[in-house]
Amino acid sequence: MFLRTITRRQGARTYRYLYLVESVWEGGRARQRVVAPVGRADLLAPHLAKLLAALRPYTRERVLTPDDLQAAWGLTYGPVLVARRLWEQLGLGAIIARHCRPLAGLDVAEAAFVLVAHRLLHPGSEHALAWWLEESFVADGTGRRLLPQWERRGRVQVAHRQLRLWYHTLDRLLEAKAAIEQDLYLQLRDLFGLQVDLVFYDLTSTYFEGRGPAGLARHGHSRDGHPRDRQVLVGVVMASGWPIASYVFEGHLADRSTVEAVLADVRARFALQRVVWVADRGMVSEQTLTAMMQGEDRYLVGLQRRRNPTAQAIIQAATGPWQALPDGSQVAEVRLPNDLARYCVVRSPERLAYEQAMRRQSMRRCRDHLQKLQQAVANGRLRAPEKIGARAGAILKEHHGARYFAWRLDPDGRFRFWVDRAKLRAELRVEGTYLLQTNDPSLEPLQAVAAYKDLQTVERSFRALKDVLAVRPIYHQTPQRVRAHLFVAHLALVLGCALQKALQRAGLTMALETALEALRPIRLVKLEIPTGPVHLVTRPTTHGQAVLRAVGIHHLRPPGPSGKSKSLIQHHQGV
Repeated sequence: MFLRTITRRQGARTYRYLYLVESVWEGGRARQRVVAPVGRADLLAPHLAKLLAALRPYTRERVLTPDDLQAAWGLTYGPVLVARRLWEQLGLGAIIARHCRPLAGLDVAEAAFVLVAHRLLHPGSEHALAWWLEESFVADGTGRRLLPQWERRGRVQVAHRQLRLWYHTLDRLLEAKAAIEQDLYLQLRDLFGLQVDLVFYDLTSTYFEGRGPAGLARHGHSRDGHPRDRQVLVGVVMASGWPIASYVFEGHLADRSTVEAVLADVRARFALQRVVWVADRGMVSEQTLTAMMQGEDRYLVGLQRRRNPTAQAIIQAATGPWQALPDGSQVAEVRLPNDLARYCVVRSPERLAYEQAMRRQSMRRCRDHLQKLQQAVANGRLRAPEKIGARAGAILKEHHGARYFAWRLDPDGRFRFWVDRAKLRAELRVEGTYLLQTNDPSLEPLQAVAAYKDLQTVERSFRALKDVLAVRPIYHQTPQRVRAHLFVAHLALVLGCALQKALQRAGLTMALETALEALRPIRLVKLEIPTGPVHLVTRPTTHGQAVLRAVGIHHLRPPGPSGKSKSLIQHHQGV
């Protein structure tokens, strides 16, 4: 049944009439039958709204007007939905529930999901977490929304009981950290065929706001550009692109001093029989390499090319045969007399072009600054020998000029500089090359280069993920809470890796941060209508849809049970 418009002329004027008609089947054909005339359209127009309202009581279906619809809220939904999907695919909730001590009235696994998802999607403090819960639809495993709790206590607005909930969750996670890592490793091995014959180790630093906890926060080599702030070191062991273990060290330690403890722990906890330890040369001390040579451990490390007599000898001994790599590079194996290690020299055309361009740029900039210094000395603007020397040293350091230039101050006060041909020849010999050292007799040169490139890929991925996770700075002031905070970041890193690998399997080249951005337009909207609330999910963008499909989400539906929500600490008596 529908309305039909019929136009009729009366003299010089034209009128439109509305009829209620229905389609009927008569004599083997369809025809329209007038049920009732409605009236002239121009006369009915001012009264249609009232007419519809008068007819509503007589219809079985609810007829709504725009005034009947009110949007109660619209919350960010897409990123949390994907985080929950990955969390369930990895079985993280079950693993945490299995190993964490229960707390009366608290679902530790659900609280852990909130902490980890927040760290991945919107990193911040536990206070910032409450605001994230306010503007996002974060639900438990049954679809019930988890709410923040607020109270007024000076500058702190989050309910003290809820803050203590997060802190108790951190404590439970740290207690079970070793067991969770082991169980997750077994899960990854079963789900993805995780191979651990090559283990990668990377290290970073993260700094504190304030003094930080005594005995852990120390001054050391800062990778964050905050040398005045106390810091800790964070080590991550990765296998097949997955983080399987993380470590926290005092901030003043040298990178290489952490390796032996990590080696022993990984070997013991994960029952690894034969492992090739892949790391940058600066990460591993000579003492550690010697210990590996004497034991059953295998290693593959990159060698420093400059200020290294062994490196010069290796490069000079690399006469072939050369094996071709897929990217156009070449590799040759080198053995040195009275040396049990094997060495690989890799010549890369891409690296050669880059380093040649950088050398020319450094030499040009360094020469320009040295000429200005020479002019300043000649004009008498700079006379003190110690100041001249300090300025020359600063120029050479800033532009790597010590690799190419030499200088001196003559007895008559003249400043002279020149290209040191011996230094330049040494630099030209190492340009476009990199060196690898291994004690694994079964690792072929082509395999060694591929494994070392995997390390570089892991490092780039780790740096990108750290930027997204934003573990720095840290506000906790006890060693245990700092370690727990960083373990949450480790679990968020696992979720980030899971998303990256899902994108790769789907043939998508977008970065992790781009994928998360593509999910943010997906919102859950609650509409209030006279018959009750209705929940709708907004349509994803093209990129957002691609990310959803990559993780196996093909249909967007509102979570159930609709309209229900709870606080994680609603019935908890222990905080």
